[in-house]
Amino acid sequence: MLKKYKPFLRAGAIDTMAFRFNILIWAGITVCEVACMIFLWLSVYRSSEGGVDTVIHGFSYREMISYVVLTTIFGFVTYNNDTLWNINTDIKKGTIGNYLIKPISYRGKFAATSLGNLLTMTLMFGLPFYTAALLTLTSLGFLPGLTFPAFFAHLGLFLLAGLCASLLNDTIAYIFGVLCFYTSSGWGLNSLKVTLVSFLSGTLLPLSFFPAGLREVVNWMPFAGMSQNPILILMMKYDLAESLRATALTAAWIIVLELFAKLLFSHAIRKVTVQGG
Repeated sequence: MLKKYKPFLRAGAIDTMAFRFNILIWAGITVCEVACMIFLWLSVYRSSEGGVDTVIHGFSYREMISYVVLTTIFGFVTYNNDTLWNINTDIKKGTIGNYLIKPISYRGKFAATSLGNLLTMTLMFGLPFYTAALLTLTSLGFLPGLTFPAFFAHLGLFLLAGLCASLLNDTIAYIFGVLCFYTSSGWGLNSLKVTLVSFLSGTLLPLSFFPAGLREVVNWMPFAGMSQNPILILMMKYDLAESLRATALTAAWIIVLELFAKLLFSHAIRKVTVQGG
């Protein structure tokens, strides 16, 4: 059965490599973004009462710089997803009907394509970026030095958490894409999705900076598993038990949201109104 989705997996990888020049441009932008964030947080810590030696909401200056660098790389590698835009295009062009009569799952096609994108981005950019970042941060003393067994245990859990984060991101993108059945504003839905994910996942700011009550709620929401939790696992700020618990929570949210997406699609497809075809 999985053989039916191999072409979509391959297509996702080919699509990523076909636009590698654009990705290189974004990689350059990502480096500039990291530099700006480093200077921003340097100013924040220097202006605090204890200077750069202070700890703000559980993060020292060195830990914050490590978090910013790794989170930016993680977002660049993991969030290369066009699911929402593809669904919006299928609706506008009327090609949605072609997929509904084929013996494949409309959801499965996007999941396979996103997995192909993730594998390609990880091999092309993830491995060299993460290796360079980890070696640099560890040599500068920004990350703790661990024994090889402990490091590889956290690395394995990070890879698993990263896979779950990518699947969860694609699931949420699919849900927002299905909402395009009810509105023609794909751009607006994408802006809403990006804002929610960036703010609630810890991409813009660690969730420990949120007020206590809100922080407890957000930590149980699916968004924390899309950025913050995998990075804290990689930084060894979570022990193995906490890492397993955070990854299991993300996996549970994937199941819940996939069921919700299936119900939403079943309802939306009855009301589909294409703008072309």
